[in-house]
Amino acid sequence: MAPRVGASLRQMPPAVTGYLDRFSLRNVAGILTGGGVAVLPTDTIYGLHCAASNLDAVEMIRRLKGRGAGGGFILLASDMSMVDSVVARWPDASRERCAEIWPAPLTAILPARRAYPSVLSPKGRVAVRVPASEHLRALIAIVGEPIVSTSANISGRNPMTRIADIRRAFPGLDAYVSKRGRPPGSPSTIVDFTRPAPRLVRAGIYPWAAA
Repeated sequence: MAPRVGASLRQMPPAVTGYLDRFSLRNVAGILTGGGVAVLPTDTIYGLHCAASNLDAVEMIRRLKGRGAGGGFILLASDMSMVDSVVARWPDASRERCAEIWPAPLTAILPARRAYPSVLSPKGRVAVRVPASEHLRALIAIVGEPIVSTSANISGRNPMTRIADIRRAFPGLDAYVSKRGRPPGSPSTIVDFTRPAPRLVRAGIYPWAAA
């Protein structure tokens, strides 16, 4: 789905809280499709999330983090078919390799479709993964498009691991969804598949060297 340039954020009811489970999925999906920003647990760390097509929400997240305009964001997809919708082409055997790995906390950098703006696809590349969390994949499937995911922190600072700390740092968002137990302390592993040989960009929770 192509991004809606200029789509406006609408007023939301009081913030949704609790856990991401089968009871809350549709509530949280409605927030994201309505242009809201949600704090959600992923298969790695807590993140700020919005629908990828809503560029006003994407810009809001960028401002909240104090992030420069040149940096991109990770997109989370529900399955390989949704990844195909954002990828222009799969270099060499990259699709087969990713299909063997996903769902997993490994983010792949791949050539982006032209419909995606530079804030989501800097230098014509997109960072995308199919997360290991079953509930998160179900949420994305209900939203019907990839969602933006970026660590819950001010740029340059460590990601926050407690929902109470995140709420204090980023007040007034539309949902603060907790994880049962502490989330992992490491982000996803990022691998660049646009090169002839895949290159590790960021070491993370997925053991790329053992892949």
